[in-house]
Amino acid sequence: MGIYFSLLFRLYGYLLFQLNLPQNRQRSRLPLDTSNGCLILKGRLLSTKRKTAEEWRSVFQNITWRLIDEDRVSAVLALSYNDLSFYLKSCFLHLGLFPEDSSISKTKMIHLWVVERFLPQQGEETAEGVAENCLNELINRCMVQVGTLTSLGRVKTIRMHDLLRDLSISKGKEESFLEINSGQEIESPTSQHTKCRRLAIHGEHDNPYVFLNPYAPYLRSLQFFNIGYSKFGFIFKDFKLLMVLDGVPMPSQALSAVGNLIQLRYLGVLIRTKKFKKVTLPESIGKLKNLHTLKVDYHVSFSVRFVCWCCIPDVIWKLKNLRHLLLVHGAGVMNFRLNNTLNNLRTLTNVGAGRWIEDGRLASMTGLRRLKIVLLEKGHLNSVLSSIERLHCLESLSLEFLVNQVFPTPISLSHFEHLHKLHLDGVIKRLPEPHEFPPNLIKFSLLNSDLEEDSIVKLQWLPNLKMLLLGYNSYKWTKLVCYSQGFPQLHILHLLSLEYLEELIVEEGAMMKLKNLKISRCPSLGKIPERFKLLTTYS
Repeated sequence: MGIYFSLLFRLYGYLLFQLNLPQNRQRSRLPLDTSNGCLILKGRLLSTKRKTAEEWRSVFQNITWRLIDEDRVSAVLALSYNDLSFYLKSCFLHLGLFPEDSSISKTKMIHLWVVERFLPQQGEETAEGVAENCLNELINRCMVQVGTLTSLGRVKTIRMHDLLRDLSISKGKEESFLEINSGQEIESPTSQHTKCRRLAIHGEHDNPYVFLNPYAPYLRSLQFFNIGYSKFGFIFKDFKLLMVLDGVPMPSQALSAVGNLIQLRYLGVLIRTKKFKKVTLPESIGKLKNLHTLKVDYHVSFSVRFVCWCCIPDVIWKLKNLRHLLLVHGAGVMNFRLNNTLNNLRTLTNVGAGRWIEDGRLASMTGLRRLKIVLLEKGHLNSVLSSIERLHCLESLSLEFLVNQVFPTPISLSHFEHLHKLHLDGVIKRLPEPHEFPPNLIKFSLLNSDLEEDSIVKLQWLPNLKMLLLGYNSYKWTKLVCYSQGFPQLHILHLLSLEYLEELIVEEGAMMKLKNLKISRCPSLGKIPERFKLLTTYS
């Protein structure tokens, strides 16, 4: 092993000398620009190589040669890029479409990579699973940065360092992989540029149709970022090969001919309105037989003061290849049919309760991983529970009741073996017994539960619970007591808008693995255990 260490020290020493020159240190903005950051990047590259002298010598000689005439940092980044497999290069280049300093949703990124068909088949792994593996590999190679984590420590958002984004854009343009346009002024694109397969539009434009039309014969992906809707009246009927259309503002006429985009696999719509308004998606969506993901969300500028109805046409049942139906959060969704043709669905969120549940349509969606049903009434619950017994892959379940609706008791959820996340919004009074909960429950959220004081004790004996959220009106008592040995695996306790709570009492031996106590808008809470004070964050 001596030769390995010798080569390693020579390599690192050379990089430290070259990358610590004043002109390179002045460019420093994020850790990657520093010698330490480059060492980390090279260490990640070496970790992917076989532990032989020849392999490491090859890396060392490659870097030495490239550092003679080229920019030092760029050379290191380019070498790491060239070492990527073909499909990882595509994933990396695709990230360049997002605006500078963007916080990119991991889930959205995975959905886009799947519909772009970048990914290889890996045994029995699902396409989404393969995409997540690719993302993790890019993170491990330091080609992508982790932005934020979920409450359970998983990647939630990702970011790109400026230098790496510059690299992805320059390489992408070289290969006609992507083009980016930003700013008010639009120049006529050259014929070479119009042959690119992916185009991102950043910001407002005076006449996007004139600019975009030359791209139509070649374009596979068109994404809009931070664009308004007042001048967005053109129609995408000429974009016959388009597979991704994202960031389209509504209401507008832009989607009136969306049914002509027969290759479309991803459609992302942003609702942006300044007053009460009914926003209706066109019925021609039913012609999109290849659609995998339909996402309807609010524009970032949308204010919660404005309410709108998002009307989904009664054609969703025709989309037999649909995998993810992500409807707008907080908006009323008109009832529509969900027939037993949607057997490929993996995600169904913010869908209103209705006849489709009683008719057995939910029970036929056996591939569902994530389910969120809103506007529930007491009479719906038995149908929901009996239907999801067949959803053996279900990992996340959210049930939101109408105001003043009460969960029937008792409720038994013990047969949901794969369920990790559970969210209940509605009056429940008494919780199920510990053995009636999903056996592998990790995250549990309660809102508007109006729990009885002793009911909370049952949660303390859930063996795998790591995160507990007690939210608005879930607990209306002055003391919350955690008994000895209770919550053996709990890492995060979040107390949100509990206006009556005055004291948190935790006996010795309880919550021994707690890492974070979050207290948000609990005005009366003045007493917490001394040992938790360094673990507590307020908001």
